Amino acid sequence: MQKFDNNLKNIVIAFDIGGTNMRVGFVESSTIISRTTISTLPENGIENAAERLSEVALKNPLMSSSNIVGIGVSTAGPINPKTGVYNHPPNLHGWHNKTMKPLLKKNLDLPVWIGHDATLAALAETRIGRHKGTKNLIYVTISTGVGGGIIADGEMVTGATGGAGEVGHILVRSDGINCNVDCTGCFEGNASGPAIKKLALSKIKEGRKTILHKNKSEEIESITPEAVILASIKGDKFSEEIIMTVIENIAQGLSSLLNIFEPEALIVGGGVMKGLKHRWGEIVKLVISTALPRYRTGAPIYITEMGDDIGILGATQLVYKNLYG
Repeated sequence: MQKFDNNLKNIVIAFDIGGTNMRVGFVESSTIISRTTISTLPENGIENAAERLSEVALKNPLMSSSNIVGIGVSTAGPINPKTGVYNHPPNLHGWHNKTMKPLLKKNLDLPVWIGHDATLAALAETRIGRHKGTKNLIYVTISTGVGGGIIADGEMVTGATGGAGEVGHILVRSDGINCNVDCTGCFEGNASGPAIKKLALSKIKEGRKTILHKNKSEEIESITPEAVILASIKGDKFSEEIIMTVIENIAQGLSSLLNIFEPEALIVGGGVMKGLKHRWGEIVKLVISTALPRYRTGAPIYITEMGDDIGILGATQLVYKNLYG
């Protein structure tokens, strides 16, 4: 943690909530002064998560500053950004029809703004990222799930109740597997981290040989997406077959988004994309080959440069947008 600086201005407390981890950041402009990561533990309830986020923030020396202007929350959704109420969030089980907004406001005595993580990632890209000033941009995160954020004519597209941007459920493979909300052949069900694991387990149970599963006593359920990616790098044909399928699915999803929205930039991030960064050239070639002819000479698709900080930075920009425009 950096030493407290009395000269800091316009500090935002930024919360980034995912299905596995939550991050707490104190941010000034685009500089993260302090960051802490804790487990989400969604099964313990939304109130428990809000209390633990508040506790981390209250223990930070920066809380004594009079320059904190608000709280921004970037969260896995779907969520209504006006009310902060979740609507059947697949990776935050038990949080449906609930909100932590009033509890955070009460505990920290600051105004609270909340939004969908991918939408706020797109916002951050257009305000402080490589594509600052871009009016039409899509951000896609490929991780535990697949989500999307849309900026059109400079404004966040949130839909009637905050459900816009669920790009993870567009069709990418008609013969594909189901996601955890039973959409068949969708982007999330066939290109996310859990999808990589599902593909591996189904093929192992068919009797396929792989360095991932050397003997019968080994618990195959412990296989991770990261292990499959690493095995493919090591030359395991079984794992390479899975990763190639996932790459094809990612390319199909991205090309569909280019065709539908014609953005100035389509940015991709998330844990799976981070793991497959070394295959980015292949993904781009596949996107170009499957998208509309106008993209044959090149497609405006890029990997985010903000990395894991994009959730915290997006939450910060949401506060600044509401306070200062």
